[in-house]
Amino acid sequence: MPKPAASRFLLVHALLVPGALALAATLARQSGFDRSVADFFFDAARGGFPAHDWTWLELIGHRIAKSAAWAVWLAVLAAAFASLRVDRLAAYRGVLWTTVVAMAAGPLIVVGLKNINAHPCPWDLKQYGGFADDAAAWFVPAAQAGRCFPSGHAAGGFSLLALYFAGYAANDRRLMHAGLAIGLAAGFMFSAVRIAQGAHFVSHNLWSAAVVWFAAALVFAPLVMAQERAR
Repeated sequence: MPKPAASRFLLVHALLVPGALALAATLARQSGFDRSVADFFFDAARGGFPAHDWTWLELIGHRIAKSAAWAVWLAVLAAAFASLRVDRLAAYRGVLWTTVVAMAAGPLIVVGLKNINAHPCPWDLKQYGGFADDAAAWFVPAAQAGRCFPSGHAAGGFSLLALYFAGYAANDRRLMHAGLAIGLAAGFMFSAVRIAQGAHFVSHNLWSAAVVWFAAALVFAPLVMAQERAR
């Protein structure tokens, strides 16, 4: 039976936090906040999202930002391999390998979800100069998939939240706080870029945060519970 601390970890990180993010995402869509934000960035006179054509934003906010998230994952992967041979890293081997898996798990789930639902991107909607009607169907054929929901780019930024969980598992408060700050900052900055470009609604990004957080919590749960049993 899980100890109270382990049960609290699961309650907070696998239920309450992702549940709150999912609720916020649902409210953003149902209240019209999604459309209000998209309207702000849409230029009716031009029939599109001006930020979509900003070369510098695409380069820095999309491509380089995505590469930076990959670089962090590769650095953690390298450290995990190094822990097999470097004595001073051996004590962190479990945390490092769990972080590698946690950083990848959420974005991979998001990619899978994008391919089985019909939610369109804002720039694909007729309202915003596109060709599609609004849709929310799930488990659609590949040809009908919107490939937009949840946000893959946001998931890449939020994947850095795994560093928070690494700090939790390592009992390192500085890493916890830094990981939380870095993960949230990257996730919301990545989200803002794609919202401005017309690629995603606010709710798409909040759902990505919920999925990534939930996945990281589940990946780290066995390690956290094992550590609690050992204490």
